[in-house]
Amino acid sequence: MADAGKNDYYEILQVSANAEPDTIHRIYRLLAQRFHPDNTETGNADRFHQISEAYNVLSNPESRPRYDISYHQQR
Repeated sequence: MADAGKNDYYEILQVSANAEPDTIHRIYRLLAQRFHPDNTETGNADRFHQISEAYNVLSNPESRPRYDISYHQQR
């Protein structure tokens, strides 16, 4: 898992630290479609990778609490 100081996954997904899992999933889907490398108009492989990494951490019920601890310590 990446360090909270290095990657602000909530900022990457443009959601609040209090966001519900359903909200995180909806926003992820929207951003993933927009930045997917196959999207010829708005595709961005680096941004897509960041979004996917953030979603993998924040959607996992085991990794999100660990991330939140370091996230709140950095604030």
